Formats: sequence, structure tokens, C-alpha cells
Amino acid sequence: MRCSSTISSSEEEDASVQRIEVSAGGITVTLVSDPLVSRYGRVMRPGATSVSELPWDEVAGVALSVVGLPPDGERRVTLIVDLIYGEYLEVHEDAEGFTDAVRELCRHSGLPVPDLTTTAEAVIFTPPGS
Repeated sequence: MRCSSTISSSEEEDASVQRIEVSAGGITVTLVSDPLVSRYGRVMRPGATSVSELPWDEVAGVALSVVGLPPDGERRVTLIVDLIYGEYLEVHEDAEGFTDAVRELCRHSGLPVPDLTTTAEAVIFTPPGS
């Protein structure tokens, strides 16, 4: 008996879209993932939408991390939103609204927008009174 995979990861990528918004009320991170469908058209996992609404009083801080990956030195830029109860969310630079969120967080905290070509890690938001 010959087994074959019913899900072709090389033909179908798991498509998801991440969004970040910064408002007067806090930070909202949305993740929308498409359904995972087998090559035979069967839905293996339904699509989903996850919305994390983080009011300012739950945000312990936000850091910007830039990591160089070997062997070609590709750079990955990520926002790490630390929460007061010990959890965190990562938002990647390809997320919708990423650049605007970085600018708004820096403006909100009074810090300059970091230069991503030279920065390895920078705190870009700290709650008032920290």
C-alpha cells in the first residue's frame, strides 16, 4: 500500500494576514488565516480570524527587534508587545499597518523612530510612569 500526503505544502502555502492598529484606546492585532485545503479540494482546517484588543493599561511595553539570519543575512523585523500578565504578541514587519504602528508608538511615547538599518533592538513604547 502506497501512502501519499493529501496536503501539498509546496503547492499551497498557509496564507494568513496580520494587521496592527494603534489607537487612543490601545493596540489591536488581527490575524486572518485562510482555510487549509487539500489538493483534492477538501477543507482540512477552516479559516479563522483572531482579534486581540489590548488596552493601554494591559501593555507593559513594546520593543522592536531586528535579527539577521544566516547564511544570507536576511533581516527580520518584529514588534514584540509585552503584556502586564506575562504574555506577549509578535507582529512581523509584513503585517498591514506595521510602519504606521511603529511611528505611532514612538510618537505616543515621545521616542524617535529607530533606524532599522542599524538597530538590533529598541524599546519604542513604555507606559506612562514606568
